[in-house]
Amino acid sequence: MPPQASFRFPRSGTYWLAVVTIAVGYLFLVKLSFKIPQMYSEGSLVLPVWPPVGYTQGLMLVLGGRFWPGITLGAILVSLFTPDRPFFFDGVFSALNNTLQPLLGLWLLQRSQFNRSLEGLQEVGAFVALGAVVPATFSATFGITYCCLVDNMAWSAFGTAWFNWWIGNVTGVLFLVPLMLTWRQGVRRFKTFYFPPFILLWLALLVLLSWFILSSSLRMEFAPYPLEYMLFPLIIWGALRVGPAGAAIATAVVISIATWGITQNRGPFITSATSANQAVLALQAYICVLAFTGLILAAVVAERERARAALLEEKEKSEQLLLNILPHPIATRLKEDQATIADHFAEVTVLFADIVNFSRLSAQLSPQELVALLNDVFSRFDELADQHQLEKIKTIGDAYMAVGGLPHYRADHASAIADFALDLQATVVEFSRRTQRPFQLRIGINTGPVVAGVIGTKKFIYDLWGDTVNTASRMESFGIAEHIQVTEATYQVLKETYAFEARGEISIKGKGNLHTYWLKGKRRVPIESK
Repeated sequence: MPPQASFRFPRSGTYWLAVVTIAVGYLFLVKLSFKIPQMYSEGSLVLPVWPPVGYTQGLMLVLGGRFWPGITLGAILVSLFTPDRPFFFDGVFSALNNTLQPLLGLWLLQRSQFNRSLEGLQEVGAFVALGAVVPATFSATFGITYCCLVDNMAWSAFGTAWFNWWIGNVTGVLFLVPLMLTWRQGVRRFKTFYFPPFILLWLALLVLLSWFILSSSLRMEFAPYPLEYMLFPLIIWGALRVGPAGAAIATAVVISIATWGITQNRGPFITSATSANQAVLALQAYICVLAFTGLILAAVVAERERARAALLEEKEKSEQLLLNILPHPIATRLKEDQATIADHFAEVTVLFADIVNFSRLSAQLSPQELVALLNDVFSRFDELADQHQLEKIKTIGDAYMAVGGLPHYRADHASAIADFALDLQATVVEFSRRTQRPFQLRIGINTGPVVAGVIGTKKFIYDLWGDTVNTASRMESFGIAEHIQVTEATYQVLKETYAFEARGEISIKGKGNLHTYWLKGKRRVPIESK
């Protein structure tokens, strides 16, 4: 967005110093422009480009409307330092016209939500139409009408004079404003370019080729050939590799050299069959096409890069979401469009954990509080699962299921699950103390073979099947609060390094009598070391 067009004047000395600097800069640029050798056609001055209007429009877009007094003061200074001109009328008119044009452009671009980066087709279109064409139309109409009324210009010359004024202002904006808007962006591009000296080589080649084609007397040896189009590949490269700043730099270089060339009666637009006015018009058309093509191409590339970056970001989000649902190797296989994903694992350890009496607790909470509470608890469980490098399978209401030993085999799957279970107990104790709510866990563990895979086509999950899973679930449901119940299979794997207490035989629905144990913690000294 361009700065807001504020008309309030700050009282700081820095502001007024900036106003004076802008005015002096404007005076200098006008005087420099008039130093260019003049071309006359039918008694009127003809200039291919009028840089001061680009200077004022660019300043308004970069600094904001509150600096308009600098432009007004600059226009007055030009009238003061220009001899043989009536100061009062010409000075007031010049100050008014040269101030209103950039302010009109700023106001129109603000209303169009203009982005100064020029990295979009909409921004480039708005810049050309609202920042160059419309303000130049106003300035040319106001200026030529004044000349006809006050300076005794013939009304019959209105059309030609108006167009010369208008096209000079348009090319002036296309010449300077893109440079002023994108130079910071160009510096960043230059620093991040994979081989910065290549940009310098490009710039040197652009200058030399532009001089040869548009300003050198050697060009006359190739007069029949339209060599001016040889510059387009360099313009295109700058737009593609350096962005809008590259297009702006290339356009400014070509315009500068072409303008100097035509004032020296050189270049492809000077022929024996064309008048000065026709040559300048041909150059101005060339400038407009060149600038517009470069900016449009850079905007298209920038939009494509943004779309590509957004697509990559969304792809990363989708992949991360998939990885939050499925293990990485399973997600990879699923993306490869495998019809069925099912694997047999000879030995894993499965854990079920359930919050005791949660149904009674949930009756005391609002739905929002209930979900927030579960999210808090299970998020901490997820962190512990990641810490122990376990695979979370799912949550079922207020129950939590995890497994060790898949999808990648690990020899210590049982001990990893045991450590995880002990940490779960400690976490719930701390959570209960922090929330002042009676949280207790019931945990069941079993070790054995399972089948793991993905089923369904919608809302699919990575799940486990087999007697091992059913028995682990029974260990939890037939357990006791604040205890970790394990089967004989798990006990046999862990008994050397963990402390257990025998519970004895218990009757398990669908399983008969099973001998189970309470996991109490790690042994301080493993049995093998005694």
